[in-house]
Amino acid sequence: MVLKREATPTGPVTDLFDRLHELHLDAGEPGVRQIATGIGRGVLSYTTVHNVFRGPKVPKWGHLELIVEQLGGDVEAFRTLWRTARLAELAAPGPNEPGPVEPERHSAARDYGRTEPDAVAAGPVDHVDDGQQFDFVLVTHRIPVHGRPDAVAGGAWTYSPVGVDAILGEEVGVRNGAWVGWSWQPGESVRSAALGRVHLRSIELSDREIEWHKEGYCNSTLWPIYHDSIERPEFHRDWRDAHRVVNRRYADAVTRVAAPGAVVWVHDYQLQLVPAMLRALRPDLRIGFFLHIAQPPVELFGQLPEREETLRGLLGADLVGFQHPRGVSNFLRLCTELLGLEVGTDSVVVDGRRVRVEAHPISVDVAAIEEVVNRPRITRRAAQIRAELGNPRTLLVGIDRLDYTKGIEQRLLAYGELLDGGQLSADSSAFLQVATLSRENLARYALLRERVDRLAGHLNASYGRMGNPVVHYTNRVLDRDEIMALYVAADVMVVTPLRDGMNLVSKEYVASRVDNRGVLVLSEFAGAAHELSEALLVNPNDVDDLKNAVLRAVAMSPAEQGRRMEVMRKHVREHDAQAWVDGFLKDLG
Repeated sequence: MVLKREATPTGPVTDLFDRLHELHLDAGEPGVRQIATGIGRGVLSYTTVHNVFRGPKVPKWGHLELIVEQLGGDVEAFRTLWRTARLAELAAPGPNEPGPVEPERHSAARDYGRTEPDAVAAGPVDHVDDGQQFDFVLVTHRIPVHGRPDAVAGGAWTYSPVGVDAILGEEVGVRNGAWVGWSWQPGESVRSAALGRVHLRSIELSDREIEWHKEGYCNSTLWPIYHDSIERPEFHRDWRDAHRVVNRRYADAVTRVAAPGAVVWVHDYQLQLVPAMLRALRPDLRIGFFLHIAQPPVELFGQLPEREETLRGLLGADLVGFQHPRGVSNFLRLCTELLGLEVGTDSVVVDGRRVRVEAHPISVDVAAIEEVVNRPRITRRAAQIRAELGNPRTLLVGIDRLDYTKGIEQRLLAYGELLDGGQLSADSSAFLQVATLSRENLARYALLRERVDRLAGHLNASYGRMGNPVVHYTNRVLDRDEIMALYVAADVMVVTPLRDGMNLVSKEYVASRVDNRGVLVLSEFAGAAHELSEALLVNPNDVDDLKNAVLRAVAMSPAEQGRRMEVMRKHVREHDAQAWVDGFLKDLG
């Protein structure tokens, strides 16, 4: 079957579509339905496959990659064609836009001794900056806003922090500080806004930078390495260059809003180069950095081509914080083995400065959670959820992003084997799994979704009855009240990531159990396991271990549940999110 194709401009975009249609011809001209079915049920819709071939827009790489693989093409050759075509498409003016203009350059060349690649040059920036400076600056990859301000249309941001973001926002407000980050809107100009007591400063990221820095370097290079290389990391110089330029943009933004001697707190793996850049630009600043994901050991971190650069980026800070003492020891070992630096038990000496390295495990807003779960409507909703699921004697719940690090497949396999062996009954138990979709542009996530969909469907086909499935699986984004109601409804909370820096779902569940009931099954590879030792700790790679833990949880007496939960609740109350913020900033000075 010949697939339709629209006209494309002469050049790299046409070259990509020429080669794609040649591959289709060489593969025997399969139809759209055949291609989609070959990739896997539910991974790509027929419409998506049709649009990939039709053009004229360059398709998403994750979609094109799956189709090329299905047709037996050379994925790496197509990746090169796609990159060139994508660059050409982004560089071309739209039908109602003027031709190219000279962009404002956010050059990282002076720090890295090279010319900034044109591939990641930012477009013109409309700076909205009132010149105000602040004694405290919080820096995160994203700021918790929604909407798109437009000076002409009169649009506005909606500031909507939840969980830890709410605590951080309160700290910014109390300190009359600024919060710097990306507004989630591709291509949005740099903007300033005061929402309540929180002063926000947005960073501009182009479509290209989002693709190469965020989806590429952060999600496909760093994320796998920092999670035990469960999935193979990818290494591309375009991604690395974009990552450098974006980090420099954050550093430049901070220098504009930070008052002399200000305290700056930088967060997470997307911004690991920022501290050193700030140190070079503004040595007067007091700089802290906190890594929310797990710091890998040298055996994994050593894969990263930019390993020394990344370490030196972090060492620009005065205090580097990790979730777990293991992160501290891994980082100190990296500084010794890769950089040859002098280290102590909790510090590194670099360029004559002493950088403190400490564990500051993040937590949750216990008071806010307890207030919500005590509302009558949450109690009613929890009872309604159980009724909608057939009032099972035991309700197991998992709440995760759909990510290969979360161990969702392993826990469903364990539940299926318990049903198959008769140790659990479909009449008396149910498993509710929330798996919010994320990173859908990446092929590995689309394939994960297909596998989990298939597994949940298999369990329901094998053990469920008409109108009464044993696995209730949803990808919906749930609001905060619904999540709280799920915590209250759950008899057993299953939190079994293959690797996780902390995992706040486990702490939220504990905080929600004001009745001191319920059982937490927790992976020993989650940072929270170091603190929540009264949970049933498991190796999530061992399906038999998972099965035994679930059976222990189902059989656990109310008295033992109460004893374990009381210990864990005492810990999270004493080490809540505010204590985390206060402890880090006190040590930063």
